[in-house]
Amino acid sequence: RLRDELLNSWRFDSLLEARVLIEDWRRDYNANRPHTAHGDLTPAEFALQWATTHQPKVA
Repeated sequence: RLRDELLNSWRFDSLLEARVLIEDWRRDYNANRPHTAHGDLTPAEFALQWATTHQPKVA
């Protein structure tokens, strides 16, 4: 995805620019985008759903 969405379509003028844009893309991808491995939920939605369904039972 990184190559298809960023690297193949962007011409970086410097190494610093590449580092900043790649880090921005990585953060967005890992925090805000739905992932098929998570049932098309974002990582935050998946974590909330998991925490809700895996709470220890109070006796």
